[in-house]
Amino acid sequence: MKLCAAALLLTFSVHGAWLRLTSPHFELFTDAGERTGSQTLAHLEQIRHVFLEWSVARPAPLPVRVFLFSSQRDFRAVSPSPSARGFYQGGPERDYIVILAGDDQYRALFHEYVHLVLHHGSASLPRWLEEGTAEFYSTLQARGESILLGAPIPAHLRTLGSRNWLTGNELSRVTRDSEYYNEQNKAGVFYAQSWALVHMLNLSSRYRKNMPRFAELLDQAIPWPLAFEEAFGGTLDAALSDLRAYAANPFSTVPVYWRPPREMEAEITLMEEGRAELVLVDLLLRMGRAQEAERRLRKLPAGRIDPAELETALAFIDLSQKRNQEAMRRLRNTIDSGRATSNALFEYAMLLRESGADPAEVERYLRETIGRNPKHAEAHFLLGLTESQKGRHQDAVEAFEQAVAVLPRQSYFWHALAYSYHHLGRNEQARRAARKAADSASNSHELDMAQAALKLTSSPAAAPVPPTAKTPVYVPDSWKMPQGDARVEGVLEHIECLGAAARFQIRAAGKPVHLWVDKPGEVLLKTASSITFEFRCGPQTPRPVAVEYISKSDASRRTAGEITAIEFR
Repeated sequence: MKLCAAALLLTFSVHGAWLRLTSPHFELFTDAGERTGSQTLAHLEQIRHVFLEWSVARPAPLPVRVFLFSSQRDFRAVSPSPSARGFYQGGPERDYIVILAGDDQYRALFHEYVHLVLHHGSASLPRWLEEGTAEFYSTLQARGESILLGAPIPAHLRTLGSRNWLTGNELSRVTRDSEYYNEQNKAGVFYAQSWALVHMLNLSSRYRKNMPRFAELLDQAIPWPLAFEEAFGGTLDAALSDLRAYAANPFSTVPVYWRPPREMEAEITLMEEGRAELVLVDLLLRMGRAQEAERRLRKLPAGRIDPAELETALAFIDLSQKRNQEAMRRLRNTIDSGRATSNALFEYAMLLRESGADPAEVERYLRETIGRNPKHAEAHFLLGLTESQKGRHQDAVEAFEQAVAVLPRQSYFWHALAYSYHHLGRNEQARRAARKAADSASNSHELDMAQAALKLTSSPAAAPVPPTAKTPVYVPDSWKMPQGDARVEGVLEHIECLGAAARFQIRAAGKPVHLWVDKPGEVLLKTASSITFEFRCGPQTPRPVAVEYISKSDASRRTAGEITAIEFR
């Protein structure tokens, strides 16, 4: 049953039945009724329009599926946090936004949509910038043929007026694991301050003209403190000082022109019980709730679900429970029926690979995965590795580029791409890919691999590899940068350039510490990424740093050791 939005109110008044609504860019499932569903779709199209018009973001590359729950109990069954009103979850075939209907549902919806788009952006952002941006766009308000951007958030303003603010160092160090991100009594000031700061950077006359440059530098994988200082001409602490004056005045808004296209009218389907359950099971599996997914499937009467879809759902439940043989059997049945999804084909390929099957057979199913879903990033990546191992680096590059276009925050994608670029003699691109690998590293292993790629791309390109040779991607110990055995925290005050080398002066505990570095351009920066950076000689704008070095006093150089890494604080 499909109807345009104009016919909705004459047809459906069933609150609690699951509906599927579609617009040009979104698919929405809800049990909150057709009116709420239609309004939600309209708001989604608005945030997409404004975000693309106002920011440098690109459209989300994967289909977007949105769930709007009317029941708090049902929402809590999938929510990753007991206090969340909404959340975003990525997947190989589509992205998911999940929202609880009620007060502030649109603010939550806009906030999570921004996270979705930023997830597919190539720059890794500090937590304050990502959350502040999501909050900044969360207050969109339609006004005739325009949408107001930047409306104040009263709760945040009250927090800013009543709580002690975080320093620049404290704000910079907030991550997903920080108390200021996870503890409710502390997160308020982090969100309020991040929102106000992003508001100022985007809308104040002093800062807004430099936001494009800031975004450009971040996209180049420049560590954000350095990008911030170059773009805005000052440190984060200086900006926070300006923010106190900015927050004392009324927050301005800007209108963004908006006229809904005719084709935006929603199409609506009243879902049968079995279909609705399958969609909810897919969401539960994506959130790691396999037992609840299986319980819901087993409760359905026989014949309510299409056999091929049921078999696929059960296969993914088996996979999550490590019942690999049973999962493989079910996936094989689905493939034989001709109804396999791209993810079913991909997981079957992975099971074949695990079982030691012929690599040509694994490759066949990976290519079938791409045939069903040209934006399956992991399948592109694995095909790229296959081509790289065969020495076919041009084909590998094409596959890796497809992977990073969809998921640009996967460090190992960039690492593999850097390796193949290097083998093709494309060292400038190889170096950029290595920087991206470092910028998106999420653990020490990925950071070590990025360091290795950086060192590799500083050397001459390898000789072309014969097509029959197999060259696995690995990280030799000899590539790894030297590790320091001492550490000092303080303020970088001065860099004295001495030919190709330099002497750094860091003031710690009121005393100067002098450290040597042979090649300042190859100092490892560990703040937001690991890249080389060309330092300027002479007095420095005071920057809090933590420096790792090899302790080795040298009277002739007047230094206490040799620098291996610098972390901007």
